[in-house]
Amino acid sequence: MSTLSMTGFGRGSAETGGFRAEAELSSVNRKQFDCAVSLPAGLSGLEEKCRRLVAAGMTRGHAQLAVRVEARTGDVAVDAEFVRNRVATLRAIAAAAGVPAEISLADLARMPDVLSAVSSFPRPDDAWPAVEAAVSAAVASHRAMREREGAALRRDLEGRVAALRTLRDRIAARAPLVPAAYRDALACRVAELGSPLSPDDPALAREIALFADRCDVSEELTRLAAHLDHALALFEAPEPAGRKLDFLAQEMHRESNTIGSKANDAAISSAVIEAKALVETFREQVQNLE
Repeated sequence: MSTLSMTGFGRGSAETGGFRAEAELSSVNRKQFDCAVSLPAGLSGLEEKCRRLVAAGMTRGHAQLAVRVEARTGDVAVDAEFVRNRVATLRAIAAAAGVPAEISLADLARMPDVLSAVSSFPRPDDAWPAVEAAVSAAVASHRAMREREGAALRRDLEGRVAALRTLRDRIAARAPLVPAAYRDALACRVAELGSPLSPDDPALAREIALFADRCDVSEELTRLAAHLDHALALFEAPEPAGRKLDFLAQEMHRESNTIGSKANDAAISSAVIEAKALVETFREQVQNLE
């Protein structure tokens, strides 16, 4: 599918080997591909592997991947020296105050810093299966969102192509009438000067022929139609088409400009203005495609 949006968001999580990993992937427009990866301390060695997973599903755009991994907890640790010192301190306070020093196990357990969990944070190789599964799920979710946005962009762009084709056909229908209109206008101006010319006058025929050649836009109209056909074909292409569509938009703008400068006709000029505005919005939308 060629109409993938460059913007999107995806989230994934996985529990493998006793570890839980969560990944969030977001992307915005950019001409080239790059990916910033954020990993927990100690797992930076997995950065390149994560980047390759993201790159497998993107060719353009700036991606940001954030991965979190929960530490696996093991046995409970007791700082015996800390406990002995704490109990001795409490008994000394009780003796000084003249009160019984009754300290239970429950009292000790409630004291801060007496008990602590032993953390066995995964090594990169141990964490990779969970991280890989979470990142892969985020990439899939991210792509699904980009496909939905890309489908909406495609419908919009196809509508603009249809509107451009209508304007192109309007210009094509009007263009052959321009030399005849010029001939009639020229004959009227000459008549107003008191020098009527015969319709078969060589000078008039030569001037009309030169004008017709200068305002001939048939080649530009043919190329514009070809660009529109090419755009529709790119929507069906299996590979990303954003760059090619951007180039086509530039070519459409060039042909529209040339038609406007050569036509020398108010009706065609009006259609060209509409066409150039459509091409500009077409190109703006294409900037969002991969």
